[in-house]
Amino acid sequence: MITYYAKHETGLHQVPDLGDAPVLWIDMLSPDPQELAQMSGRLGIALPSREDQDEIEQSSRLYLEEGVPVMTALLPARNDAGETIVGPVSFVLMADRLVTLRHHAPRPFTTYPDKAGKSSHGCATVEAVLIGLIEEIIDRLADIIEQAGRDIDALSKRIFGDKPLNTAAYRTALRDIGQADGRVMQIRESLMTLERLLGFVVPVIDTRRGAKPLRGALKSQYRDVRTITEQAGYLQQKTAFMLDAALGLITIEQNAIIKIFSVAAVAFLPPTLVASIYGMNFEVMPELSWPFGYPMALGLMALSALVPLWIFRRRGWL
Repeated sequence: MITYYAKHETGLHQVPDLGDAPVLWIDMLSPDPQELAQMSGRLGIALPSREDQDEIEQSSRLYLEEGVPVMTALLPARNDAGETIVGPVSFVLMADRLVTLRHHAPRPFTTYPDKAGKSSHGCATVEAVLIGLIEEIIDRLADIIEQAGRDIDALSKRIFGDKPLNTAAYRTALRDIGQADGRVMQIRESLMTLERLLGFVVPVIDTRRGAKPLRGALKSQYRDVRTITEQAGYLQQKTAFMLDAALGLITIEQNAIIKIFSVAAVAFLPPTLVASIYGMNFEVMPELSWPFGYPMALGLMALSALVPLWIFRRRGWL
């Protein structure tokens, strides 16, 4: 799907095609090879294919195509199943229009057109549209990190709360920790690519007439990205600590169970010894004919079981 946006009094509005109005932004969602080739011919520039977008080398994500900057960043989005996925989004900053290519649906691409006219730098130029779109992306990433922080705090209270967890609850907690860490890792990866994109676009803005006043906005966005990245790093450290702590609590629970079995084994060992002695089939065993032999054996077994328990209790082992 290809969407064309032209400047309007209140921001950006959709137009049917390139020739209907001065188009500032062309948004291409999941274009097939034929659509990509046709648009490349109309614009006179080779747009990156999906294979090019998936390249991990920085030289493949940030480069100049016939003097036109082509920049690719990884952005998160929700799929139909409600899961967070991260996919590449390319920004092609031409002289008179911005072209974006994506194969998933990050929310800023839906919310930005209505907000474009309310931005402090406006949307009169393609450079302003790019900076406004990046600003919306950064705000969205900040919201995701804030929500991840709240989820991790709630998970921490559940793990370290006064109420002990059972085996099923610990299993669920470990799964939730892994999912939370995975989400934070995805956002951190996205922020890293966005930070490199901002570093690449600053020199480009400096060379464009009338765009230098936007340099301050880019520097502010760069600082915001660094701040959010630091917060994401802190959350990853927190999830790592929670994982180690949860595993430690599980080990303590397992040790407590093994301790009970160990104490029970030690307590029943002396009575077993007594019972084994009097279970031997020797002809000469004086206690067998003694009227008090049976009560004595029972008392001896009980005493031999209670003495180890008393010793354990006195030493604080129970």
